[in-house]
This record gives sequence, C-alpha cells and structure tokens, in this order.
Amino acid sequence: MSLKGKVAIITGASSGLGYATAQLFAREGAVVVAAARRRERLEWLVGDIAANGGQGISVPTDVTDPAQVEHLIDQTLSLLGQIDILVNSVGMVLKVAPVEQFSSAEWHDIWQTNVSSVFYTTRAVIPQMKSQRSGIIVNVGSRVGKSAVPNIAPFCAAKFALTGFSQAVAQELRPYNVFVSTIFPGMTNTNIQPFKPAAEVRRQLLTADDVAQAIAWLCALPPSVRVDELPVMSRHLDL
Repeated sequence: MSLKGKVAIITGASSGLGYATAQLFAREGAVVVAAARRRERLEWLVGDIAANGGQGISVPTDVTDPAQVEHLIDQTLSLLGQIDILVNSVGMVLKVAPVEQFSSAEWHDIWQTNVSSVFYTTRAVIPQMKSQRSGIIVNVGSRVGKSAVPNIAPFCAAKFALTGFSQAVAQELRPYNVFVSTIFPGMTNTNIQPFKPAAEVRRQLLTADDVAQAIAWLCALPPSVRVDELPVMSRHLDL
C-alpha cells in the first residue's frame, strides 16, 4: 500500500477515526491536510506526523459551515496545488432515545454533521478533481446506514441519506475519472458516546486503525479498480 505524493484532506481529524486515518495516510506517503474544529488537537496531530517523518498541515475548520469549507479548499490548493483524496470522517450520534425525545435542534445538528458537511466538502473539491481528471472521495457511513436500529433514528436517517448522496455523486463523477466510495463500519472502539458497551464488548469491536486501514486500501487500489461500497465489521460481533 502506498499513497506517496497524494494530497489528502481528512475531516474529523482531531480524534478517533479521522486522527487514525491521518496518521496512517502520512505513514503511507500522503501529504495530509487535517481539518477539524479543535486547533490544539490538529496541531498535536501534525506535530506527531512530522516527528515520524511525514508531512501534514492543519486547517481548523467547522465543516458544517460552507464558508469555512471553501477556506479549507482554497488553503489546500494555495499551499499544495492539488487535491487527490477527500475523506469525510465526521459523524455524530448525539444520544440514544426514542424518536419523540429528539428536539428539532438535535435533529438539525445530527443532519448538519453527518450529511450537510459531506455535501459542503464534496461540492467544494469537485471543480479541482474534475480539472485534474482524477480524485477519490471516501465517505464514512455506518452499518446503520444500511440496516437501521431503534433509538438512534435521526442518525440512521442521516447515514441512509449519506448512502444515497454518495451513490448519486459517484455516477456524476465517474466520467471525469473521479470515484466515490462509501465505507460502512460497524461499531468502532473510539470515543463512542453516548454508547456505553461493557469492557469485554469493547475489546471485540473494530478499532479506529482497523477502519483507517480499510480506507487507505480503498485509496491505494490500482487505477483499473473501483469499489463503490465497503462494509467493514468486527469478526466477532454483529454490532
């Protein structure tokens, strides 16, 4: 696996899956553009990447704000001149509760984080990728974006919407040699609030590194191969 020379924007890079993906991409030779709201966590990540011989820059960004997303893309092109990969790894469950206990504001926040942010970032990178006639966009979905479960209905709805968005955009961009993949991980042992699995269950979950490896694999496939959707599950649990 090698991503040498690729410029990769990774959202949600300040923690969890995004953090692990940024570290792995840098180890595999990509220049990482780390985007998230927490500036201090991004600076720590970029420092860690540099200490291990990699290349990375941080661009603090709230990806639910389209103006900040445009700034992220402008900064990347100004400094690096290309965008080869976009990994949309931002996500939020918010809480576990029956649907009638979710407020309108909570619904809005879940939708903005899980769906609108992907629309903003994808829309912003498309002109550059079309111009290059190359690019890969990986959207991090969830297994509940394929098979819903109770008490996280707004999150399930958002991830189902992400699946449809990804499928449509993939068809739009394929003629330009730009490809969209959606990865559907099961529950991952990160900061998975508001879930509180027992310690024994946690030990059997996917790790952030597991999912990062799958994302990197998608981005390093031969140019003759495309993978539209990739489910990734723990070997031991159906969660």
